[in-house]
Amino acid sequence: MTTISLYRFNECLPKEQIIKLLDGRKENGFWFRAKQSRFREGEIEIDVWYEEDIEIGMHRVFADEATEIVQYLRENGKEKVIRKIYCFIDVDKKTLEIYRGYDILTEKIKQKLEKVLSTKFVAFSLSSQALIDIVNNHSSELKQAMFKYIHGLWYSIIRGKHLEKNEKYNSYLQTKPDSLRVISFVPKIKYMSPREYMVTLNADKGTIKMADGYFKWKPRFEVKQIIDLLVSL
Repeated sequence: MTTISLYRFNECLPKEQIIKLLDGRKENGFWFRAKQSRFREGEIEIDVWYEEDIEIGMHRVFADEATEIVQYLRENGKEKVIRKIYCFIDVDKKTLEIYRGYDILTEKIKQKLEKVLSTKFVAFSLSSQALIDIVNNHSSELKQAMFKYIHGLWYSIIRGKHLEKNEKYNSYLQTKPDSLRVISFVPKIKYMSPREYMVTLNADKGTIKMADGYFKWKPRFEVKQIIDLLVSL
């Protein structure tokens, strides 16, 4: 599953200066490579490298077999693995994308970029009305909806097929129109393959999860359509 933490900013340095500041930089265990994006003129492609304890990395990839693999590697002097996270800064759209769900590591990368670039990145948030607009105008099917504080429940989740026609979903919208916070939907975008898939938007955390479908990784061409849709709202 491709997961992206999306941030926005108001002011930032020129593109060429950002690349100069970041490319080849080392910051407390993080190494940065920056270059002009292949996908868009106003975009910078950033690779962030960091060391991870070998046991954490192996458990993520190999699950049940991880213990034996870790033991073998440590016997051969391996304690750390090098991992890479993709990031993109769009100076025209004023967005930062970190290809990772929100966690401590994502926050550290964001803070490093803020320090180096002397700017502030804020998690991308959407109103309930913006989510409703996505469902009504940019989705072929709503599969899941999460409402915040409905009928005494802190969170209420509805799952099913074509929830946009669901009586309970529409009743919740009428009861508390500002309570919709998370949606999982099939977006109306141009796909590079004929197979569609589900996208989950968390309007509070600013995260985008693109379900596996047939391929684990999603083409940048498809990701940018989702990002552009959110920015337009």
